[in-house]
This record gives sequence, C-alpha cells and structure tokens, in this order.
Amino acid sequence: MKLGKMRAVCITLSAFGLGLVTANSASAAYWSYGAYEGGGYGVWNYDPGPDSIGYGDAPGDAIAACDIASDGWGIEVRLDIGRDGDIDRKVSTRGHTADYCSGYVTGDIKEGTPVRVWVVKVSGSTDYHPVYKDGTA
Repeated sequence: MKLGKMRAVCITLSAFGLGLVTANSASAAYWSYGAYEGGGYGVWNYDPGPDSIGYGDAPGDAIAACDIASDGWGIEVRLDIGRDGDIDRKVSTRGHTADYCSGYVTGDIKEGTPVRVWVVKVSGSTDYHPVYKDGTA
C-alpha cells in the first residue's frame, strides 16, 4: 500500500514539474544561437518582452549581438527577412571589448514571416564560419 501511495506522489510531482517547464518555455519571447566554436551569440527577440541581455524590456522583431570572449573576434548578427538571401538588418560588437552586448536593432515584421538569423564571428573585414538558425516573426 505504501509503495502505491509513493508512486502516485511521484507521478503527481512529475506532472506538476512538467507543467512548470512547459509554461516557462512557452512564455519566452526570444531565442539565442551561439557562434561557431563559441565566443559569442546572437539573439532573436520575436515578441516584446523580458530582455535576455540585460537592457530591461526588449522590443519585438529585434536582433542583438553578444561577444563573451576576449579572443580577437567580434560577433555580428544578420537578419534575413523572408529567407530570400538578402540581409535586411545587421548589428555588431565591432569596436567593443568582450564582455559586451550590442543594443537591439528592430523594426516591425508581419507575424508569421520566416526569418533567418545569422551569427558570424568578425575581425576587420574577415568573416569566420557563419552559422544560422531559422525562425518566424
């Protein structure tokens, strides 16, 4: 009998924990994606909400770049609205020393529009191994 009660308690607590994790992930209005081999990351804030990089509230349809390593490379984030191969917005940590996050570059994009967020290591005129993640506005 005790084993049955213990199992019921474990199942109930597990379900409650899963509900908390699901609720928290659904409320996120952004995602971030790391640069190739580390050193920094890009942020795509698709809806206005809490700011993941420390500037207070973040705007929607916005990108930001964060350089977290003193390795001689900056981070540039490029936004391709519509995934048509044209870069529509760009933000960079060029000219700043790490640990630094840029401000947001933003502008309204129609809901549901596909976007591609590129995260690129940069130094001078050199780009190093661009990586991307797809999302929607």
